[in-house]
Amino acid sequence: MFINDEIQKQVLPVLAKTTVTGSTDAQQRAAALLQLNPGQQVKAEIVANLPNHLYLARIAGEMYKLEIPLNVQPGQTLEMTYVTAEPRVTFQILLPERGGESVKLSSMGKWLSGVIQDAPSLPVVQQTLLESPSQGTTLMATRLKAALTQTGLFYESHLAQWAAGDLLLKDILKEPQGKLSRALAGEPGPEQASEKGAAGFADGRTLPLIREQLLLLNSGVLAWKGEAWPGQGMDLAITARDPEDGEAGVEATLSLGLAHLGGVEAKLRFGPEGFFVDFVCERPGSSAVLKKGGDGLRLALASSGLHLTRMAARDDEAL
Repeated sequence: MFINDEIQKQVLPVLAKTTVTGSTDAQQRAAALLQLNPGQQVKAEIVANLPNHLYLARIAGEMYKLEIPLNVQPGQTLEMTYVTAEPRVTFQILLPERGGESVKLSSMGKWLSGVIQDAPSLPVVQQTLLESPSQGTTLMATRLKAALTQTGLFYESHLAQWAAGDLLLKDILKEPQGKLSRALAGEPGPEQASEKGAAGFADGRTLPLIREQLLLLNSGVLAWKGEAWPGQGMDLAITARDPEDGEAGVEATLSLGLAHLGGVEAKLRFGPEGFFVDFVCERPGSSAVLKKGGDGLRLALASSGLHLTRMAARDDEAL
């Protein structure tokens, strides 16, 4: 389904009101200090403004440094929902309703706002990338790319690429929407037709995907959570940096719990000047091990055409 600019203007205010703005990450203290349950609402009192959209806030009596994608001032209080402690303490900001303001929606806009509120979410945990670590990084990269791009979240963009001759039909048919295509299943029968959305805009089986597309459009964060290989959990969050905040580029946060190093969070930044990596290690001494392997990392990245401009590592027991 194609969501044009006008539909986005109609739906995103509803998305903000009925759900959240972008997530905010608490960067200083451990989750145990909060003693909160996922979904619990809290108030965040803004204490001070910091550079780069960071704010010092008081939550449940504790001080946190938050990245907030809004212009807020000291003394202001935000309603927030506690989301998770993994890979870091994360809240979502609830936007207040604006009294007396009405939003007029087209039939498509009304239908999409209903999808946001009523459609189920996709499973949080996704597939395992490798059967064993011995299969190597090349295969992992290939499968991770497929896991990120063949989720159905970019289906309409891929259709445009296929129409331009830049993508094969067999690749389109691997995506969830493609698997429902008449190219595979033939003409829809009465049972298939009955699964269409009430407004007739989309197959009802794709509603969770449409909901996730709208949330991705609003937050700008593409997240993946699964296993690199059996028993090795991995969390990945990818976002594009706003050129207004500095140089354009892509940032990613990769979180792993490793057998010998413990919890490791890697912040990756890709830009015109090269590739930057900052490691934060849960276990004392792990950062020294990573620093010793810096030359090997540079060589491995160079073989893939990436220039490692900077690598830093530090221990942080509060990770």
